[in-house]
Amino acid sequence: MDLGIFIALGVVAFGFGGWFVKMSSQLNRLDKSLIPLIVLHKEELIKYYLEKGILPNPGMSPRKQYLMDALKLGTISLAEYEELSTMLETEKEEAKRANNTDALVAILGLIALIAILASLSKK
Repeated sequence: MDLGIFIALGVVAFGFGGWFVKMSSQLNRLDKSLIPLIVLHKEELIKYYLEKGILPNPGMSPRKQYLMDALKLGTISLAEYEELSTMLETEKEEAKRANNTDALVAILGLIALIAILASLSKK
């Protein structure tokens, strides 16, 4: 009886392990196919954020304007990526509180772009 339980548990464990490996490889493949798509639409994501974000272009602080310009030109450093990401996280919370879905989508798109560009620049 005990041997049957151990065999059943072993089969379940190996089955779950195989499923987990398959799912992680599919997610990695999806991640690798989304990265070029997001980088390709960098200008559109920035433009959409500037139009729909919580703080549109005229209300932006000089530091944030500098970071956005550096992001557009591709001259932003890793520390500046983190600084801009922190600013966007606070804006994301503001957009959630205000139920502003356009701003939330714009902010999340820009956060994804920053995360991808930062990870690519680390490599």
